[in-house]
Parts: sequence; structure tokens; C-alpha cells
Amino acid sequence: MNEDFERRWEAARHWAREAKEAGWLANVDIAPLESLEKASPSGLFEAGSHRPLVAAFFGGTGVGKSTLLNRLAGQAIARTGVERPTSREVSIYLHESLHIRQLPAGFPVERVRIASHDDDKRRQVLWIDMPDIDSTETDNRDLVVDWLPHIDVLIYVVSPERYRDDKGWRMLREHVREHAWLFVMNQWDKGCEVQYLDFAKLLQQGGFGDPLMFRTDCREESEKRKSDDFAPLEAAIQSLADDHLIQQLESRALDARLDELRSRVAVCLAGLGEEAGVDFLRTRWAEIWRESGEELLKGLEWPMGEVAHSFIARDSSPLRRSVKLEQAETGKALSPSLLWDDWAQMQLQDAMDRLFMEADDHHLPIPPLRRGLGRVAKEASRWIPAEAQKALRLALANPGNALQRFFLRLTGGCAVLLPLAAMGWVCWQAVDGYYQSALSHTGFLGADFAIHSTMVVAIAWLLPFFLHRQLKPSAERTARKGLRNGVGAGLARIQTGVDEALEQYGTDRRAWTDAGEKLLAPAESSQRNLIHHEMLERMIPAGQVAAAGQNLL
Repeated sequence: MNEDFERRWEAARHWAREAKEAGWLANVDIAPLESLEKASPSGLFEAGSHRPLVAAFFGGTGVGKSTLLNRLAGQAIARTGVERPTSREVSIYLHESLHIRQLPAGFPVERVRIASHDDDKRRQVLWIDMPDIDSTETDNRDLVVDWLPHIDVLIYVVSPERYRDDKGWRMLREHVREHAWLFVMNQWDKGCEVQYLDFAKLLQQGGFGDPLMFRTDCREESEKRKSDDFAPLEAAIQSLADDHLIQQLESRALDARLDELRSRVAVCLAGLGEEAGVDFLRTRWAEIWRESGEELLKGLEWPMGEVAHSFIARDSSPLRRSVKLEQAETGKALSPSLLWDDWAQMQLQDAMDRLFMEADDHHLPIPPLRRGLGRVAKEASRWIPAEAQKALRLALANPGNALQRFFLRLTGGCAVLLPLAAMGWVCWQAVDGYYQSALSHTGFLGADFAIHSTMVVAIAWLLPFFLHRQLKPSAERTARKGLRNGVGAGLARIQTGVDEALEQYGTDRRAWTDAGEKLLAPAESSQRNLIHHEMLERMIPAGQVAAAGQNLL
């Protein structure tokens, strides 16, 4: 069973670490998963060998844990001379035939004391006496928490005077479903029924519907002991030491750890954000870039005018009109281009920063988004000059709009055809006048005809020529218009690049989310092996400790 848990834990940790390396998760997201405890009581013994029930005593200072342990352990262990451990030690009491394979990694050997006994009646139980859990020393509390995963049954000991002290309960409640619980009100000679019933009520409010509770009087003078529940307590512990019930306890603890593993994977998944957040980013970017694009076009009007003027003024020959618009490499850095300078790059970065803030508000991972948009920002310095260069040459090759080009061609044709037609008419009039003068012996063409003919030819040529010149677009205006169209195309390309980056971001996020959600799928859990057992049901609550009772003990 533990192999299944360890396999799933390793798979979850591998997924979380890869997601962290890719920037999708932060240290704070995977920390709960990394710190998940995978140890179990069976890990203290050789694999496949018989193991006893591991029972541990927890309680505050002065509640009589040592006297209760001595009474449960019997005289055989009492005669070994093992004394109550100091508040900084853990004492282990086990049968001489049992051997602990190894202590948990990192445990200080000097803080663990092991004593053995030869009482075969108590061979099935390994007792652990823990430091006082209300100790103010942090090391003591850490030692207690480190040992919790290796315990089957927690025997929580209180006294009539201190049963409402919640320091120990605060520390143990997070592990409530991973163990079976027995509750003992020791020093019963000083207690009363009202205190016992009040303690039971507090436990019920803390999540135990019908807790197993016992009253004990463990004074050394047995004849002075008050009538108590020691015999039922001893019988309960011995019944739990049955191999079948130990397997049941281990199965239930395993299911609790699997639930905890899934809950911590869910914490990691929460760090990936929601799909709705990515959809919002796509919509929000369209709004942000529409505003930023308008500002960029306004701010780049002057550079475009300067570039257009410089382009036309370089040379009258179109073949030699050339101004480099793209960035030029100067060592490892790129010098600012004529059209996409530092100001324009800053405007783009500001727009992207606004998108990053929106992503952060929706709890989406920022590093992978920053990487994707960073590539677009880097390419923008190449896209804008390239699009401007292309649009500039197209504009000069096809100046004006379609209507302008039509009238330009019309007036250009008229500038040729109308003078030819006028000269043809003049020639016809000259030939016809010569012929008529020969027939009638009248005078040939005079000065008036020559003047009028010249004026007709001149007007036929000047009028379409003038219109043609007037309709012909200015080269500088054409260049400015081409640059404006090119910059607009470059800005559209930036928007497309960001859209593609956001699409890839959403795809990658879904891939990481799908991989994480597979880890949440029900495993081959030990639940199918669990059976209903009245005593176990009373010792293990169905859910986490109720919030109303968390601070009552």
C-alpha cells in the first residue's frame, strides 16, 4: 500500500518540480507538496515482517503519562529501571524479540531512548513516550511532529485540572485522520463526572462523534485507586494489536495521506490559475493594444515625416533612394531604428506590463507569460522597420489611391493624344485651305490662322499636362502614407504575435493542468479493503476536525 502512495507522491513531486522549473509554479506553491510526510509505522520494521501496534502517549506537563505507561506496561518493564524521559527525549518500549530497522532520517540518536522487555503478553504493542507537547521549546514540538507519521494509535492523556488546555490539541489536530485516537482522563481520583462529560462534549465538538474515553487512576498504591476504566483501556489496546486491525489502521492512514496528497496537488493546481483568466487576458489585450496603438501612431508621426523627407531628398533617382529603416548591429547591442526608437519600445513594454498586472490579478503565472511576450517585444524592433520598408516601396510604386491613379493615367494620355489631335486638325486645315486657294485663286492661310492654330495646339497640350502634374501625388506625401501603412501593419503584426503568445500560454497552462488533474484521480485506494469496525469508527473521525472545536481543547 505504501508503495502506491510513494509512487503517486514521486509522480506529483516530479510534476510540480518540472512546473516550477518552467516558471508555472513558485516555491510557495510546491512547498506543501515537498514537505508532505510519506513515512508510516511499518517503515520502522523490516518489510514483510510482523510488526506490533505502535502506540504513543501524548499530553501536557503533569497529566501523569508516566504513571499510566507504567501501569499499562506492567511490572516487567517497571523493574528495568527505565525512568520517565526528560522533556527533550522520546522513549521507546518494545519486546526483546522486536527490532527497529532504523530511526527516521535526521533524528538525533541522543534524543531517543530504547528499552526492551520480555513480557510476551505485551509483545504486540510498541510503546512510545513522547515529550510534553505543551513545552515551550520549539525543538520538542518538532520532535513530536516528526514522530507522528510512525504512530498507529495516539493515546491523548489529560487531567481533570488541565483537560481544557488546547496547546497539544492545536499541534495534533492537523493529523487527526491519520491515526486512531484514545482519550484518557488520568488522575481520576481528583476528577468528577461533570469534568468527564464536559471533556466528552468538547471532543464531540472537535469532530469525534462518539470518542473512546477512559478514566484512570494510576497511583502506585493500588489499594487507594479509585474505580476507573483501566481494564477497558487495556482491552481496547490489546484488541487493536490484532494483525487484521493493524492493517485496517494502516489502510485508513494511507487513505488519509492520499487525501492529503491530493489536497496539496490541488494547491499547486490553484497556482496555475483558471481558464477564464486566460480568456480575459485575450479580450483585455485587444483593448489595451487598441489604446496603445493609437498613441504609438500619433507619437510616430514626426519620425515618419522625417524618414519620408530623408528618403525623397537622398536622390532624385528611385533606384538610389534608400534610407535604412531597420536596426543596425553595433557589437552585441542594436542601435535604435529610425521608426522604432526607445520611446516606442517603452510604450509597448508599458502595454505588456498592464497585461502582466491583469494576469497577476487573476492569479495566473507570470514568468511563462513574460517569456512569450518578451519574444514578441524583441521582434517588434524588426517587424516595424521591415513592414515600413515594404509598404514604402509599394506606395512609391503605386502612388495615390485607385481613383487618383485612373485620372493620372487619363490626363497622361490626354497630354499626348490631345496635342496630336490638335496638330492633326491644324494640318487638315492647312491642306484644305491650300486646296481651296488653288481652285479659287484666293489668298492662302494668313497670320490669324497661324496664331489660332498655335494656340489650339498649345492648349491641347498644356491643359492635360497641367492637370496631370496637379493630380500626381507628392513623393513625400506618398512616402509618408506608405510609412504610416507600414507602421500600422507592424502594429497589427505585434497584436497577432501577442495573440499567438497568449494562445500558446493557454495551451501550455491546460497541458500542465491536465497533467496535475490526473494526479487527483482516485488511486487503487485501500478503501476497498476497509471494513466497518465499531471501535475503529469511534477512534477515527470521518473528516477533519470541525472548525468549531479546533480551539476548545
